[in-house]
Amino acid sequence: MANTLRISGLASGMDIDKIVSDLMKAERMPLDKLKQKKQLLEWQRDDYREMNKLLSELDTSIFDGIYRQATFTKQTVISSNEVAVSV
Repeated sequence: MANTLRISGLASGMDIDKIVSDLMKAERMPLDKLKQKKQLLEWQRDDYREMNKLLSELDTSIFDGIYRQATFTKQTVISSNEVAVSV
């Protein structure tokens, strides 16, 4: 096993760990922004899918309910008491 001798900021007067940490943080910024953008796009995609599903259900409801032939066909009703009902 090799021993590594590390000279910290005491000898040089600089905090090397802090400098490296800050540099790595700066390097990760573009990746972090891409991850945020990806998350927003995934949320948008999910919202569009949900809206399309709801619109499809509305379309089915309208065309299966309102525009069916039976909705517009003539109906005949007979009443036993013709005085009570008039159409």
